[in-house]
Amino acid sequence: MADADVLLVRELPITREVIDAAPSLKLIQRPGDHLPVMDLDRARERGIYVCRLPSRIQGGAARDVAEHAFFLLLAVAKQHKRAEEKMRMRILGLPKTMRLQGKTLGLVGVGNTGKELARLAIGFGMRVVAVKRTPDPTLAGELGLSFLGMMGDLPAVLAEADFVSLHLPMTPETVDFIGSREIGMMKDGAVLINIARSHMVNKAAVHDALLSGKLGGVGLDVFWQEPPDPDDPLLSLPHVIFTPHIAGDTVETEQRLAELTAENVRLVARGDQPRYVVGIDVDAGS
Repeated sequence: MADADVLLVRELPITREVIDAAPSLKLIQRPGDHLPVMDLDRARERGIYVCRLPSRIQGGAARDVAEHAFFLLLAVAKQHKRAEEKMRMRILGLPKTMRLQGKTLGLVGVGNTGKELARLAIGFGMRVVAVKRTPDPTLAGELGLSFLGMMGDLPAVLAEADFVSLHLPMTPETVDFIGSREIGMMKDGAVLINIARSHMVNKAAVHDALLSGKLGGVGLDVFWQEPPDPDDPLLSLPHVIFTPHIAGDTVETEQRLAELTAENVRLVARGDQPRYVVGIDVDAGS
């Protein structure tokens, strides 16, 4: 950090010690939406810009993540892992899979990604029920949702859904948001999809529910330890589909993020204020 003018960050925590190790630092840039753990107060004291790239300006990033969530949903419903195993065993006609048409998808959170996933699911003939943190009286009609409630309606949505997908931000309040109690509210054999943040879900509760059959499957693009331990018993379960945190990493979005990041670096190099400064840009708050 000693000679750095710009720091590009992904998941590494940016502490006071890191910031103070860079006397020339002018910009901390996250080439994406979610900021890692960071000492924002120290950055402000030093006059260092902290910027992220809100999903609204990423040119389809929400659609990318929604498509990946739907891929995981499909992969669980169509028994992708078991089907590959049967092929290697030269067994045809197994396993039996699930039809999506007529099934109910429950969305926990209906931000940009949740909206896109709702559109995909409805296009497949699924019903969509949802809860969100802030009221929006027109959203249910706009998306064609069968039900849209507030967070207090979560038990009803969990009880009705065949598939549950999480679309909340990571905050202290959403740690272990889905645990044994919430899983107990779900249908027997329901499927849980998590492309948000791993610690929104209690790992032990998921593992127990999979072994007991309470959960019929899980699709994960985020894991409690990243990279995960390849010997983690959860990864060996046939009804767990997992991918290595790639939901938003399409070629198209990566190109767009690179262009936006380079633009901010150029602005700072010229002595100008960069775009999407946390705490200044209304859409770029942490």
